[in-house]
Amino acid sequence: ALDLKAGGILGVAGLVGSGRTELARAIFGAARIAAGTLTLDGKTIAPETPADAIALGIGLVPEDRKHQAIFAALGILTNFSIAALGRYSNAAGFMTERREREALASYRKTLSIRMASPEQPIEGLSGGNQQKVILARWLARDPKVLIVDEPTRGVDVGAKAEVHQILVQLAARGIAIMMISSELPEVLAVSDRIVTMRRGRITGEMPGIEATEEKLMELMALDQTQEATQ
Repeated sequence: ALDLKAGGILGVAGLVGSGRTELARAIFGAARIAAGTLTLDGKTIAPETPADAIALGIGLVPEDRKHQAIFAALGILTNFSIAALGRYSNAAGFMTERREREALASYRKTLSIRMASPEQPIEGLSGGNQQKVILARWLARDPKVLIVDEPTRGVDVGAKAEVHQILVQLAARGIAIMMISSELPEVLAVSDRIVTMRRGRITGEMPGIEATEEKLMELMALDQTQEATQ
């Protein structure tokens, strides 16, 4: 079983082909879980589609930001509000631009998003600021679980530290964070607990405070223990 805990950061480490991204997609209802169970604070959940996952309060920041997370030619405001349109509707069900702008302005300040204007095409932002907009998009839905797959890929060193700090702050707000990364120093830096994967199976779990790169590499090399996904 894979247990996500409110207010915690679960790091997922594994080599290429270990099934890390497939696990994220399965939790988000975009792929099939072959065996095993997923629990959130001890309660079993089983989303079958992304819509199910979103309804359960699960958000996913995918690995391929350019092709799976942003609408490159559209403005920042549109990219921000696309996942939470219902939250900015009036009593008649019509979206209000004022509410969208107010929400974006709030997250722009909270997450230190550097942009010229809400209408600026998101493709004109740096990788780090694009990632912050995607994080803000999901935060606007007030998620219970946020899965981030390679959260700092394609961002500079300064933005990487900012993204790490944002994840820590979100966990402090009670959100269950699942962070998938191929960079072991990143996993070690922010995770409360860490699981390792190989060939679609979970091969180990340990508290972040006890983990080292050497211990994680040993667990990532194991062939079996507990099947997670395929």
